[in-house]
Amino acid sequence: MMTDLSDDLLKWYEQIEKTAKLTPTQKAQITGAGAKAFASALKKATPVSSENYNGGRSVGHNNALHGKKARKTKHLRDSITYKAGFTSDGLFSGDTSVGFEDKYQAMVARFVNNGTAGMSQKEVKNMHFIEKAQNEAKNELLRAEAEKYKEVMGL
Repeated sequence: MMTDLSDDLLKWYEQIEKTAKLTPTQKAQITGAGAKAFASALKKATPVSSENYNGGRSVGHNNALHGKKARKTKHLRDSITYKAGFTSDGLFSGDTSVGFEDKYQAMVARFVNNGTAGMSQKEVKNMHFIEKAQNEAKNELLRAEAEKYKEVMGL
């Protein structure tokens, strides 16, 4: 009778171990589904400036008019990006980072999110949009990752 119990426990342990150990590719699929849900919520929550970039206009101190590369040629909302399985450093680990296309966009987003001295009422209202998006996306993100986990693991 003890051998039956030990065999059953071993089978149970192997099942648990299989569901706990994911390859980076499997992890990328799961975190990619969550990143898609979060990116959607972040896009909705990101404030949009009144600048019009349709004519190729750039803003920032180093703009195309001064013979330098344009620094910002689109709204923050349009620069939200992620690549399933890749971190912000460009390493494939299975983790997925959601952020902005370049460091200038990320810097602008940080100022808008955290605030600066002498802000207008509109700017104060837009503060902490990233945290608001995280709170709004939490349930959708977990649902998307759970569905993808079941799909990847064949459950």
